[in-house]
Amino acid sequence: MKALFIVNPAAGHGKATARWQAIVAEVRAGHPATEVWHTRAHGDGATLARQGLAQGFEAILAVGGDGTLSEVIDGFLSAPAADRAHAVAGTWPAGSGCDTARHLGLSPNMGPQKLLAMLKGRRVKRFDAGLVHFTTEEGGSGSRWFMNIAALGLAGSVVREINRRGKPLGGTGTYLVASLLGLLTAKERPIRLVVDGAVEPPAALHTAIIANSSTFGGGMRIADGADLEDGKFDFVTIGGSKWRLLLNFPKIYRGAHFGVEGVSRRHVRRVEASADGDVWLNIDGEGLGKLPAVFEMHPGVLPFLVPS
Repeated sequence: MKALFIVNPAAGHGKATARWQAIVAEVRAGHPATEVWHTRAHGDGATLARQGLAQGFEAILAVGGDGTLSEVIDGFLSAPAADRAHAVAGTWPAGSGCDTARHLGLSPNMGPQKLLAMLKGRRVKRFDAGLVHFTTEEGGSGSRWFMNIAALGLAGSVVREINRRGKPLGGTGTYLVASLLGLLTAKERPIRLVVDGAVEPPAALHTAIIANSSTFGGGMRIADGADLEDGKFDFVTIGGSKWRLLLNFPKIYRGAHFGVEGVSRRHVRRVEASADGDVWLNIDGEGLGKLPAVFEMHPGVLPFLVPS
């Protein structure tokens, strides 16, 4: 298997470089058909993934956090079908959040033997992926594939603030503090929803999560039990008293928040959302765009290398 590793040196406050350098020699020795490319700017992950597929790499693996993986997945799935017909995607976590990798049982602390076993075993699952069509900050249109979680409202505003300020407390700590500070000043916004084709009354929400996987924000189990292979999103909406939500916030890390008033979950395949004013999006931990947006489920489109 001819493998391309796309490394984001900036992931994890620069820790990704050290984490990768600690194992790359053993990876090359154990799997000689390995090449390593590095991102230099935002969006490079998608561009390099498409270039790697065009050059015939059979496995395209992201080395970094959720943002790096999201870019690589977007590049993989937006590449010509002929280029990716016999290829798989994958990840090796080296960033600060790594929620998707956590869902798959991978962590930045694992040694190279786990990675080599993945490459040798070639165990592949066909995961679902989401495609979101959104409004850009300038008012134009954009789209993005996502593997883990997309969100709107407070979760979008929080990630925009984190992207501006960085993650001085690491992924988990920074998301925790930023979320709590966001809730202190949060106000519900009326969100207009069309869910699986059915128009719903406007809902007053702090945030809504369109989840393909189970965690985001460095370990928040926002959609605990979500399944990457069930062909549906876990659609989690959160409204009601912000003080009640603050009091119950620790439950998110245990996946125990679904009994809290104002929190609901259901399984859906398509969500259209719009609102008056700017309501920002969070797509796999990246602050990309705003409402109106459409979130579509695409079952089984992503061949992905998983631990044996």
